Amino acid sequence: MFQNWEFKFKDLGPVKDATLRMGDLTIITGRNNTGKTYMVYTLYGFLRDFSELVEEVMDEWGNRGSFSYGIPAPFSSVSQTLLENGNFEVQFSKESFDEDRTQLIRQMCRLYSHDKIDYVFNASAGTFSRAVFEVEEDKRGPEFPPAGISIETQMGGDLSIFYSENRLFFIYERDKTKIRKVGADELIQRFLLESHIQQAYARFLFQDTQNFFRTPKCSTSVRLATSLFYSEMESKRRFTVRQLQQLRDEHDLSAAEFLRTYTSRYALPIDDEINFVKEIPDLSSELLNSEKGGAERDLEKIVGGSFIKSDGILYFIPSEGNPHGEKIPLHLSSSSATEMSRLFFNFVLSREDQSTLLIIDEPESHLDTMNQIQLARALVRWVNSGMKILISTHSDYIIKEINNLIMLHGSFDNKKELLSDLGYKEGDSIDPSVIEAYYAKDGDLVSCHKNAFGIEVPSFENSIDELVRVSSVLGSRIILGGDEYE
Repeated sequence: MFQNWEFKFKDLGPVKDATLRMGDLTIITGRNNTGKTYMVYTLYGFLRDFSELVEEVMDEWGNRGSFSYGIPAPFSSVSQTLLENGNFEVQFSKESFDEDRTQLIRQMCRLYSHDKIDYVFNASAGTFSRAVFEVEEDKRGPEFPPAGISIETQMGGDLSIFYSENRLFFIYERDKTKIRKVGADELIQRFLLESHIQQAYARFLFQDTQNFFRTPKCSTSVRLATSLFYSEMESKRRFTVRQLQQLRDEHDLSAAEFLRTYTSRYALPIDDEINFVKEIPDLSSELLNSEKGGAERDLEKIVGGSFIKSDGILYFIPSEGNPHGEKIPLHLSSSSATEMSRLFFNFVLSREDQSTLLIIDEPESHLDTMNQIQLARALVRWVNSGMKILISTHSDYIIKEINNLIMLHGSFDNKKELLSDLGYKEGDSIDPSVIEAYYAKDGDLVSCHKNAFGIEVPSFENSIDELVRVSSVLGSRIILGGDEYE
């Protein structure tokens, strides 16, 4: 679904007015301090807290006295009827469907812009008071009539929503044996059911059960420090500082000011990454080696080994020159291994689910040029396997290798032999139509032109052209023995 949306960022740090549309592979590039990280973090925060924003907006609808704009019945009436009868139905139309979806998106963005962006960046309340985050959906919207949605509830049983002949049906099929385990308190049952109704209805409106309701994974540009110092980064203290940042009152804040001054602050994606590393369970070698996925093998090839967590300590296990499988504490391993460790554990712990969005800020960090090229090939393989990936990068090598993989998507005589001669494998190619690429400039995102030869990134091309021009001038001077070069 999010690939049919345009995400808009206004007055967000250096970003003045930028629009981003997602592809299967989304690339943001540009010079330093042009707002790439601002946009990536803001998008991450919105998608991360999508479910929470849905509930907050639909709670506002309930407080207003109706379930939604398209369903005029009181929210309490819907939940109570489901608890008593197991079904609720109401007249419903395409206009109702579109109005509810549009209003939900609009009000989620308003709430996020007004209350959440400061929190995402761990900034003092009001820092981003002028910032606006908006979503503009594809004018066509989801197809109508929409497909039904069914979810399993915490209380036991299934909650379903479906449309038929101008009527919308809510069906709650209860498992009474499980309900008794939760407790028979009607208020608890109603509270839990109302939360499920909100989530199910939002899924129904967006017609997407895969992307929005799963937290995206973000590998930040400070992942090396995160992997090394996670044990020193105390979670409760970070949470306290984050809450203090949002205080707006003018009363005595001496304790808050002390913590703000002497305690490090982290943006939300970094905070989440710290928590992820801290919560990695001890992993046995048997588990790591069983049913190993392609993404894990790609990373092992890039860093020359694998990773393990044992007795609360992260280790790197080199694959070459290590016949006994000796473990090296991560703080003694190379920076490239440390950089890639977070991604490796992410893939290990999500082998069953690769459908969410993976965000990687500066994937080229601490990688030599050959490994940047290998990573570009790995990114394309991951996309072709079903992942959705967003990267922000300064690497000309990554872009140029992706361009090679775009060209390999074309038709050639003796293509199999060509792939072998050039060192590629079957599947090492990508359709340019699934890529969205931008470069950040002057507070905006400029869409990069794509064709069968790849992606044109002006900032890279201009820099390389200038470098080649200077080299040519200097080389000519040397050849001419210092004579004037025309």
